[in-house]
Amino acid sequence: MRRIAVFAALQWECRTVLKHLRQIRRVHLGAFTCWQGCGPRCEVWVVKTGMGVERAAAAVDAMGGAHGCDLFVSTGCAGGLAPALQPGDLVIANAISGDGTPGTLTTAAAPRADAVRAAEAAGLRRVEGPLLCSATMLATASEKRAAAARGAVVVEMEGGAIAARAAAAAVPLLSVRAILDTAEQEIGLPGTFIDPASGTLRRLALAGHMATHPGVVAELLAMQGMQSAARDSLERFFGRWLAEDV
Repeated sequence: MRRIAVFAALQWECRTVLKHLRQIRRVHLGAFTCWQGCGPRCEVWVVKTGMGVERAAAAVDAMGGAHGCDLFVSTGCAGGLAPALQPGDLVIANAISGDGTPGTLTTAAAPRADAVRAAEAAGLRRVEGPLLCSATMLATASEKRAAAARGAVVVEMEGGAIAARAAAAAVPLLSVRAILDTAEQEIGLPGTFIDPASGTLRRLALAGHMATHPGVVAELLAMQGMQSAARDSLERFFGRWLAEDV
């Protein structure tokens, strides 16, 4: 049976995979939480990395590097850099560059083709293109336009380290990301409201900010809608991909 390791930064991102597994057991690898479960045709390890390239690299290392895996999957939400991308669109990366990588790394062709077929079968809007890994959140439209000028269609914060570890261990890599914010979306909410290690919301800090910045409620509701679109796409993708292609 094939063994697949899926890496995602946040709790809700991990759940989009876990809902399609059975016989799940929760385990700890050092400081990291992960779940071992069974798909229809494979054994799956879902690892919650927390946010950022350093935590992602440490999460892969905590598994003992490749840990006998046949495939690494980097997944979760991401920011759109191409103007046409909308919340919930799926980006299947063909190359990864930026922070955490020694250069531009390509993803595995066969798993990528399987992912494209699964996305199409699930009725999802999808594109293939280069992914940029950034050590910091790109919160403004101008920052995203500058990143897009480097050739990427999507940006996130962990994939570079996962890609580098996969390349070092000669493990094939697949990167599937769902768009959260668009290229022109300005993100005003400080990133400090998310605990970077656990990937959970700091509710008290957010409540305090809302009390003094009532205008942030509209942005929060918009972000919840974007997250719902991203979560739905990832759930639909992994349901189809695990059932049919791996």
